[in-house]
Amino acid sequence: MSDTAKKRRRGRLTVPRKEIAWYPTIDPDACNSCCSCYDFCPKGVFASGEVEGLRRRPKMEVTQPYNCIVLCTACEKVCAAGAISFPKREDFERYVEYYE
Repeated sequence: MSDTAKKRRRGRLTVPRKEIAWYPTIDPDACNSCCSCYDFCPKGVFASGEVEGLRRRPKMEVTQPYNCIVLCTACEKVCAAGAISFPKREDFERYVEYYE
C-alpha cells in the first residue's frame, strides 16, 4: 500500500471511546509550561493547570483525556521538553478498525 493510500485510511473504534484508556500523561517535573501541546492539539485535550508559587505560567494538564484520538501521538513529538508520554500502542491497536 502506498503512503498516500495509508494516509487516506480511516479508522473506527470497536468499543465506545470512554472504554479506551488511551490518552497522554504529562510529567510535571519535565513540563516547561511552553504550551506547545495546548497550541497543537485540535481536540482540546490540554489546559493550563493552577499557578504555583512565583511561576509565570502554570504546568499543562490533561483535562479532556477522552477527546484524544486513539493511537494519535503527535503531541508527544511536539513537546520539546519530552514531558508527554502515552501507553504502549500495541495494547490499544485492537480498538481501531480501519477501512478505506
